[in-house]
Amino acid sequence: MDIKTPLILAWRSFWVLKKHRPEPAWARLLISTGVGVAVSAVLLTLLAAFAGQLLNLRWWQATTLPNLMIALSVSYTVHACYRCIETLLPNALIARIGGWRDWRSGLFFSSVAIMGTLLGGAIGLSLIGGVFNVDAWGSLSFHPHAVTLFVLISVVLSAVNWLWWKLRWRRQALQLQATESQLRLLQAQIEPHFLFNTLANVQGLIDHDTPKAKAMLEAFTDYLRASLGQLRHADSSLAAELEMTQSYLLLLQTRMGERLAFTVDASAEARSAVLPPLLLQPLIENAIHHGLEPKVEGGTVRLVATVQNGDLRVVIEDDGLGLHAPRRPGRPGTGMALDNIRTRLLTRYGDAATLQLTALPVGTRATLSLPFTATK
Repeated sequence: MDIKTPLILAWRSFWVLKKHRPEPAWARLLISTGVGVAVSAVLLTLLAAFAGQLLNLRWWQATTLPNLMIALSVSYTVHACYRCIETLLPNALIARIGGWRDWRSGLFFSSVAIMGTLLGGAIGLSLIGGVFNVDAWGSLSFHPHAVTLFVLISVVLSAVNWLWWKLRWRRQALQLQATESQLRLLQAQIEPHFLFNTLANVQGLIDHDTPKAKAMLEAFTDYLRASLGQLRHADSSLAAELEMTQSYLLLLQTRMGERLAFTVDASAEARSAVLPPLLLQPLIENAIHHGLEPKVEGGTVRLVATVQNGDLRVVIEDDGLGLHAPRRPGRPGTGMALDNIRTRLLTRYGDAATLQLTALPVGTRATLSLPFTATK
């Protein structure tokens, strides 16, 4: 049984609010146990130094187990607090909290951590009293320095937690800027080739098929208008993405003729979703260039967009050659577009967004899922 993969998945999403989690519960509990043990070791060392007992073996024997019980109680309680928040809050609000990049993020997570620490500490003291048959709460009242130390540690941990979240969001913001800049550079490199090829096709059609040349030029104009508008903004909507996608499909349909058919089905709620620009076109382009264009009889591209359990779900299917078909010479495919999409999703949404490719009996399915937030 492979336990490494679930643990890595659980660790990556451990500090992220997420309503639906793919990792097993035992992996999350094991991570919580490890965090509790580590915190217990740090706090015991600090407490021993504060009390002057670093070299006192009897002191360590007497205090290790009770402190470990309190630390694990705190760790499990904080974990339970986050799971309660994820269960009770709607997915849209969870996504909004995850999108905070300022003091609100540090304040929220620090407040949950302090609340979980206080409640977990109380539970731990009660467990110690029951297990060792002692008055843990009474003995605590006779050691005011322990209360002072606990308060100081809570303040320090809150400050460290706030600083960690601030640095984390700043790093992600810089990574997002770099990814978006790379996307724009890549788009600037691709567009001239697409422009020249399309204009060459129009030029070739003008003499012997003027109506088709006119239709291709109109579709290309609509595509350019939509795509250039998308590049100017950090956010887009599914409605705007679909408008550009349909212009792109109409343009290719003019070129491929009856070899290309497509359908687009998106609910009104899904069309209002906010998402990064230029996520859908690379998936459509892959479906056509690697699946349908090299197929003699062509095929169909189907796009369905819905909102399910607070997530925007976009499914793009084609009945082309499939994932395992040999690539055409000159267009081997490097997976750069898919890697770019996954990087952008990870930077912006963490593990709350996914892109999956599935081989169908005939063709390929691409499934894009990300937290749903409606345009204002």
